[in-house]
Amino acid sequence: MQWDKLLGKQRIGKTLAAEANRDRSEFQKDFDRIIFSSAFRRLQDKTQVFPLSRSDYVRTRLTHSLETSSVGRSLGYMVGSRLIDKHGLDLMPAEPATVVATACLMHDIGNPPFGHSGEDAIRDWFECSSIGSDLCTWIGRKKRDDFRLFEGNAQGLRNVLALQRPNNPGGMQLTCATLAAFTKYPFTSEYAGSKKKFGIFLTEVATYAELAEYLGLSKKEGNRWARHPFAYLVEAADDICYHVVDLEDGYRLGLVSFDDIRAMFMDVLDHDPAVAKRIDSMGEDKEKVEFLRATAINALVTSSCEVFLANEDAILEGAFESSLTECIEKSHEFSMLKKVAIEKVYNSTEVIDTEAAAYEVLWKILDFFGQIVCELHTGEKLGAKSRKSIKLLPDHYKPSEDLSVYENTQKVVDYVSGMTDAFAVRTFNKITGISLMRR
Repeated sequence: MQWDKLLGKQRIGKTLAAEANRDRSEFQKDFDRIIFSSAFRRLQDKTQVFPLSRSDYVRTRLTHSLETSSVGRSLGYMVGSRLIDKHGLDLMPAEPATVVATACLMHDIGNPPFGHSGEDAIRDWFECSSIGSDLCTWIGRKKRDDFRLFEGNAQGLRNVLALQRPNNPGGMQLTCATLAAFTKYPFTSEYAGSKKKFGIFLTEVATYAELAEYLGLSKKEGNRWARHPFAYLVEAADDICYHVVDLEDGYRLGLVSFDDIRAMFMDVLDHDPAVAKRIDSMGEDKEKVEFLRATAINALVTSSCEVFLANEDAILEGAFESSLTECIEKSHEFSMLKKVAIEKVYNSTEVIDTEAAAYEVLWKILDFFGQIVCELHTGEKLGAKSRKSIKLLPDHYKPSEDLSVYENTQKVVDYVSGMTDAFAVRTFNKITGISLMRR
């Protein structure tokens, strides 16, 4: 793969303007389009770790995405400036930085309500519920896996290519470079493997093939490509933020002690005496944790940048199989942050209790709207309940007799995955009659 092609500015669904705007780059336009999109705005009420938290401090998907974008911009600037000097690329250092920052900004844009438990709930509904499993039996095996292995990553790509500005060819018409940097798993569900991760639904695979050809992404097999090199930077920014920042949230909620936080962050920082001295001079523990978090992020960004540059050739050959953070010098110490977060934060009573309730909410909503699709494809007219239920759906998400089972099922999933946490709860209350009883 070649850098001059990988950072090209062609847009999906739109002819590249002959006269570029020198004051506002194409990549900056991508960033602005994401910032002002409704899908991005909805992240303000989607779970990062603590669903429906009563604390104003803890991060939502929106604040997590903004922080990840900030870290990604630093990675993109550090790597991009070196690449420009090394390869003589006709770019400003801010341009590669903006590609990574934008891809980071949108990296969770397809996530359903209630965080990763929302993804699990959708998958389980198609596997275990009578309505969901019935729908799957009517869909071909390859297409069926788009639902049984539902992925927020693939839903995110669908969001920007098809659901936002649906009347436009290419949806938001982002640049190919930004879209490819966003796509952490550039393959369809048939290649998901044991980790059940994939990044492209079958409905978007033709569009991805188009952008892959424009950028010169290496084709591996079938509907599977090598990653865009900057996808490694996006992944690193996300890894750094959720490993480090989720622990900070855990500390603020009393789930992780200050002594534990200090010990783990100092391990990552190789027990730098200058950092220890600075910490000892501070007052409140909260201030110390914030300083440790910022210092740890800076060290991890620098280490990840070094790993990327050291492995540039393998990355361009599509042969680099690890994440950057798995290869840094302090990878073991870094992984311990995640281990403690899983034990003390993700599995805390507050999180587990709410996630269990989230399953009930999403299953009930999927049953409610999935029934419409079932009735449409059994050869009978919609029942009285479904005739009323379908009126609750916006026109763009309404199933139709003219569409296949796959397409109609995808409309339901599009609608449910786009919900915020609070809207999902309100919808649950509405369809179960709970809101009527509260009046």
